[in-house]
Amino acid sequence: MTGNSDLRRLDALAASRGGLFTREEARACGFSDDQIRRRVRRQDWQVVLGQVLARAGRRITPLLRDRAALLAVPDAALSGQSAARRYGLDVPDLRPSLVVAPGRQVRLAGVVIRRERLDAEDLLLVDGVLLTTPMRTVVDCVRALAPVEADLVLDRALQRRLITYEEFVSQVHRLVGRHGVRKLVQAVARHAHGARSVAERLLVQGLRRGRIGGWQANLAVYDADGLIGEVDFGFSEIRLAVEVDGRAWHSAGDRFQRDRARQNRLVRAGWTVLRFTWHDLTEDMDGVLRQIAAVRRQLADYSPRTPADPRGPRPGGELAAKIAVSCQNLGRTAVLDTKQRSSPEASPRGGRRGVCRGGAGWGRGAVRGWVGGGG
Repeated sequence: MTGNSDLRRLDALAASRGGLFTREEARACGFSDDQIRRRVRRQDWQVVLGQVLARAGRRITPLLRDRAALLAVPDAALSGQSAARRYGLDVPDLRPSLVVAPGRQVRLAGVVIRRERLDAEDLLLVDGVLLTTPMRTVVDCVRALAPVEADLVLDRALQRRLITYEEFVSQVHRLVGRHGVRKLVQAVARHAHGARSVAERLLVQGLRRGRIGGWQANLAVYDADGLIGEVDFGFSEIRLAVEVDGRAWHSAGDRFQRDRARQNRLVRAGWTVLRFTWHDLTEDMDGVLRQIAAVRRQLADYSPRTPADPRGPRPGGELAAKIAVSCQNLGRTAVLDTKQRSSPEASPRGGRRGVCRGGAGWGRGAVRGWVGGGG
């Protein structure tokens, strides 16, 4: 017979693995095969996966089944969607997914097993669980999932900064010629314009179809106190921010609160904010585009001709104002424009220059080199 001490030994062993233990470990603690079967029949213990058991009352979740798969298959690592769950990424397939060395003959009902050689830098040990790195996990998911599901995983990994887009592109380059690379290349192309979510990509397609230009995805906006944040789409010249509430990026409650606080700060900084939901983008894209176009026209009519600097107040602002006043004092109706290097009016020295436009005789370049450096 087994006593309480045997059960305590087994419980102590299971406590380090989320309450899981194998039949072999139960035998090592003094339980016979007949005692194990009897406890399972009485539902004192429950079968989690294969030979892996847990005490009664333990809630069996996908994460617990993933860990049970590791116990059932020694020398394996969580990969694909199992690893994605450990990183907090939503995936549609709830089956455990493992990677083992090539040549291993392993079969376990209800478990996805891939045979692939991994480098040491592809693996991490997190809380005693061996799993693939975030980058390798995302790559495996994108290769295995349908495009929409793959994009959701990639989007969420980018949003949570588990990986960067540049790192993902670099990894895809290294995998050229390997299985599943076509899906990876297609995912790179879908994310190439900078939008970080399915919802943002839908709006990009709509803006292009509607021939609405002048925007930048993920535009960083500043005020006098520093960085406000990145707006999903920014029209910097008219200070118009367009935000989209997708299925992943804005779903969490804390993010909802941060988005609203950031929106209030944008408004205080003089920006107009339009916000659209997933339903708006999928059910009424034409209406979304009409609203953006209408507000864009209104702001263009009322905005000064000086493009809004998304970085907020910059050194030299007072000097620019003095130049404008000087132009007016000369009896001209003058407007001061600041142009970037890419503009035809950019300073050859790489700075920005003021251009006064007014009546006859006030030529371009009259106040060249006064703003943003240059002499």
